[in-house]
Amino acid sequence: MHVWIFQSGEPLHSDNDNARPMRCMNLANTLVERGHSVLLLSSSFYHQKKYHRSKKYEVIKINKSLKILLVPSPGYEKNFGISRLFDHLMLAYNLKKILNLQTKLPDVAFVGYPPIETAFILITWLKKKKIPCLLDVKDQWPSIIVDKVPRFMKTLMKVILIPYYIIAKKTLRESSGICAMSKSFVDWSLNFSNRKKCKFDIIAPLTSPNDQLTAQEEEQAYFWWLKKNVLKNNVFRVMFVGSFSQAFDFDLILKAAKILNDESINCEFIFCGDGEIDLKLKAKSKKLKNIKIIEWIDSSKIIVLSKLCSAYIAPYKNSQNFINNIPNKIIDAFRLGKPLLSPLKGEVENLITTHKAGLVYYDAFSLANKIKLLIADEYLYENISNNSKKLYDEKFEFYKVYNNLINNLENLNNEKN
Repeated sequence: MHVWIFQSGEPLHSDNDNARPMRCMNLANTLVERGHSVLLLSSSFYHQKKYHRSKKYEVIKINKSLKILLVPSPGYEKNFGISRLFDHLMLAYNLKKILNLQTKLPDVAFVGYPPIETAFILITWLKKKKIPCLLDVKDQWPSIIVDKVPRFMKTLMKVILIPYYIIAKKTLRESSGICAMSKSFVDWSLNFSNRKKCKFDIIAPLTSPNDQLTAQEEEQAYFWWLKKNVLKNNVFRVMFVGSFSQAFDFDLILKAAKILNDESINCEFIFCGDGEIDLKLKAKSKKLKNIKIIEWIDSSKIIVLSKLCSAYIAPYKNSQNFINNIPNKIIDAFRLGKPLLSPLKGEVENLITTHKAGLVYYDAFSLANKIKLLIADEYLYENISNNSKKLYDEKFEFYKVYNNLINNLENLNNEKN
């Protein structure tokens, strides 16, 4: 098959910054491994790093089976705001201009949602061309915008966003199938758009492969951590790797860290990343000796850090978008074989309690107590760690997930033929 993948807001093969692959890179790589060819369409604006890869349309050849088409957009500084909405409108406009100029059409397409605007343009165009497609629903837009405003503004915001609700529902209804990270997200997509479930709807978690390091890579990463004073010793370390964003409740962790510090508990929190609340987080944690804030790290350093840490924390706020979801940080804990600490209700709480693969906390005292429990009870700790790795192998193993997704795309193409 020749497959088009559209995803914006993710790292690309051409970025050359050793960024962690997400949906588009992982799917593209696995499709190529299976013998298919791929055109990966994405924004010229790099969402994570907030800079432009290019100021114009640009085609980048990665190898004989994979090309990237960059579509220009103006960019933005903040993840939520008018400038991001304008960026998405211009990205959709520029995408529409380039579509009919493509000489090699896809057999099947995989389209990221959001942005709503680009998904709408591409799904509408694909339907006219009678090309089947899966819509990859990663966030509950536009509902997520309404969730973020104060209660007294919600009705007004829904009225303002009526055009987005209309095109969002139309986009979901006109796709050949829905792909989402959890059953709750598939159900939300069907209910929101009032469409019936079909045989091509599929759950495909945002999982990552178990990368193997060479001896040299591992040695270099250990030495790097040594310089950061993160050593092989008996300190109980809790790790977080990701964006320092409003999606996470770090304040609660800082309160728990102070409780543990005051009680002289041998525990340390390692936060790795950057983001919009970077400076605030550093300022708030300055007086806490058991908090280390490190810059964004690559995959080799993540793997070695996991060997130096005892647990993984995913401090997502309990918004509806996350309650119905299984975010990638949750799966990371299972992949690394670490007990997961999370306050999330819904899908994640059900996973943790059903498979005994972590502990749920509710406030700072609860988090501190759960950590003390893991430190004190070695049998409990080992049991949860084993359950965590077993859960990844059974439900989230990379090639199981992505081969299943590609089988679904192949079936979609075969039915068309």
